[in-house]
Amino acid sequence: MTDLAAEIENIKALQATLQARLDADQEVLQQLAKRLWAQQESEKAKLSRELHDGIGQLLTGLTRRLQALSTSSPELEALHGIAEMALNDVRQLSRLMSPTILDDLGLKPALNWLCRNLLSDEDIEYHTEITVPPDLPKDISTLLFRIAQETLVNAIKHSEATNLTLSISYHHHVIRLDILDNGVGFDSKAIEPGIGLSSIRDRAEAFNATLEIDSAVGQGTRTTVTVPV
Repeated sequence: MTDLAAEIENIKALQATLQARLDADQEVLQQLAKRLWAQQESEKAKLSRELHDGIGQLLTGLTRRLQALSTSSPELEALHGIAEMALNDVRQLSRLMSPTILDDLGLKPALNWLCRNLLSDEDIEYHTEITVPPDLPKDISTLLFRIAQETLVNAIKHSEATNLTLSISYHHHVIRLDILDNGVGFDSKAIEPGIGLSSIRDRAEAFNATLEIDSAVGQGTRTTVTVPV
C-alpha cells in the first residue's frame, strides 16, 4: 500500500511538471504570436504610408490636372471622374490598413468610423453601443478593431443583412465585443473557417481571448469576443 501511494505521488508530481512545461510553452507561443502580429501591423502602417504618400499623391496631381482640362473634352471629364474614384479608393484602403483614428482618438471613435465607412453605402442600418475602460492597452484596442473589421467585411460579403448591431461592454476586467446581424445565417458547424476567420481565432488566442460564432440558416449571425484586461 505504501509503494502504491508513493507511485501515485510520483505520477502526480510528473503530471504537475508536465503541466508546468505546457503552460510555459503556451506562454512562449502567445508571446511569439503577439510579436508576429505587431510586426504585421507595423508592415500595414508602412504600406499605408506608402499608398498615401506615393500613389495617393500621384493620383491627387492627376485629378487636379484632369479637372483643369475636363471642360475641353467629355472624355477628359470622364477620366477625371475615374481618377477621383481611384483616389478615394486608395485613401480608403490606406485608412483601413492603418487607422490613425485608433491611435489619435481611441477605440470607440474608431469603431464608429469603421461602421460608417463600411456600412453606410451597403443598405445596412447599424447601431453601436460602446463602453470601453479607460487606458485600454493599444494592442487590445487594435485586436478588437481588426476583429470588428473582419467581421463587418464578412457580413457585407455574405450575410445579406439589413440590420447590424455592434456593442462593446466591460465588466470585472473582461471586455466583450458583440456583432449581431439579421442576415441569412449559416450552419456554423458545417462550414470550414476561411483564412479571415482563422486569422481572427489565432489573434484572439494570443491574448487569451475567446471567439464564439453563433449562427443558423435564416437566423442571422452573432460574433462574440471576450478578452481579459
